[in-house]
Amino acid sequence: MLKSNIGALIEEVGFTDDHIAKKLNVSKRSIYNWRKGISYPNFEKAHELARLLNCNVDDLAEYVEGS
Repeated sequence: MLKSNIGALIEEVGFTDDHIAKKLNVSKRSIYNWRKGISYPNFEKAHELARLLNCNVDDLAEYVEGS
């Protein structure tokens, strides 16, 4: 199972969902869904998000055993 780290990374840099949504040209609802692990960004948006958050794409999610 994938566990989203997006919410924690966004909190760490202090950006709002609105700011990120505008920068990535996506809806605030998309950002909310990414934070909650309801959905995940596509490959292109994941790279853009990682650049914006100053991290690697691998940092956006991690594999968790079980679940």
